Amino acid sequence: MSPHPPLKDLLEQAAETVPPADVPRDTWQRGRRRHRRSLALRAAAVVGVVALVAATPGLLDRATDRSAPQPAGSGASGPGLPDHLHAVPSHLAARGEDERWGHEEVSDDLAVGRAVAAWVTSAGLPVLVGAADGRYHLLDLPDFLLAGDLAISWFPGDQPPMALSPDGTRLAYAYAWPATDDGTVVPSGIRVLDLETGEVARDLALQGGTGVAVTQVSWSPDGAWLAWTGFETSYWTTTTLNGSRSRAGVAGPDGTRRAVEPGGSTYVDDDGAAIVLDGGSIEVQRSDGTTVARRGAAGTPELTGDGLLSPDGSRLVVGTAAGYDLVAIDLGRDRVETRSGGAQDWSARPLAWVGDAVLVQRTPPASGDEGLLSLVDVTGDAAVRDVGVLDGGESDNPHTGVGPLSVAADLVTEDQPTVTRPAPDWPWDPPSWAVPAAALAAALLLVAALAWAVVRRRRRSAQRPSAT
Repeated sequence: MSPHPPLKDLLEQAAETVPPADVPRDTWQRGRRRHRRSLALRAAAVVGVVALVAATPGLLDRATDRSAPQPAGSGASGPGLPDHLHAVPSHLAARGEDERWGHEEVSDDLAVGRAVAAWVTSAGLPVLVGAADGRYHLLDLPDFLLAGDLAISWFPGDQPPMALSPDGTRLAYAYAWPATDDGTVVPSGIRVLDLETGEVARDLALQGGTGVAVTQVSWSPDGAWLAWTGFETSYWTTTTLNGSRSRAGVAGPDGTRRAVEPGGSTYVDDDGAAIVLDGGSIEVQRSDGTTVARRGAAGTPELTGDGLLSPDGSRLVVGTAAGYDLVAIDLGRDRVETRSGGAQDWSARPLAWVGDAVLVQRTPPASGDEGLLSLVDVTGDAAVRDVGVLDGGESDNPHTGVGPLSVAADLVTEDQPTVTRPAPDWPWDPPSWAVPAAALAAALLLVAALAWAVVRRRRRSAQRPSAT
């Protein structure tokens, strides 16, 4: 026999000496309630944090380096025109009480580099798209003519007075100093901005009346000359702008400036000859002031006045309000060609010559619908080729879509008319009441959760039996 008792006997003897444990019957229920309370508190905390983060997305946005260029997307090879141009959200173009742009996304740093596309929003905000990276730049152009509500309300044309040079390195735009209440002269004219340095390279001051309001500006095919059209004002204050005397002219790279007998729109070739479109008639005015050609365009569809000279200056294509995509006019002889794109109710604006085709901005009749970038062959029967999409307006504001474009024509080629770029990462802005409302809701949730926990604890303490 073993000298030691079995382990089983020892355990039974030890158990007989231990007093029985008094476990309350509701121990399991109390444990479950405590676990549920813990889960509720955690859920309330998570809800509060999520609400605060959702209400203040700008904190995350400011933590991201949005100054870095956006990477080129697939299919991009060097600088090019994006195959999808995106509308600017209306909240980014809102003005403050001082009539200045209210969002930090709008910048007065004008050294944005080479651009490939430009337009002006319905609120008068200039937008430039980078040629190399497709990044969107919202610019606070100094004294831009359409920067105020008055200018937007009276502006008579569809194409804002702003144009990219063919190589995309310069931007020409109409300017006017702020008007006063007493109707004194408003300094006005055209500025040429160097997009690489952000400095004004040329300032073409225009004088007449109380100021000259420029309604159209365009470049010669080689980017050396500028043409402009506008009118001389008779009264220009902070609340009123009127005038009726038309003005037009051309300006050369050496400082040469020449007045042109005005028409509906004025264009200029590489030799400084002005091509004036007026009511369907074409007049070519040489640099010596003589008229070298006048060709009627009778029987053509209604012309919009948005024209484009061919690189050699021999042809002018003009967009139409409806009926045809383009009207092509041979400036050397009595010949007018029309080229239909099969969209009879769409308006069309020529943007760039691409070989024997023309890149056209096509706008649907319904405001807010998407537009198209299309290549239209003006010499043959090739089918119209769609190469890009333009955003329409927002559902509650259809006029906020991509407006009439100016493009850097040299960057649109036959091999690569458009390229793929990433969509812009627009910062989201909540309504002014959203942040405090969300913070208050989160605070109320936390307070309610804590109060519920305290009440439950007191109830359990009152129901717990006292020790005897």
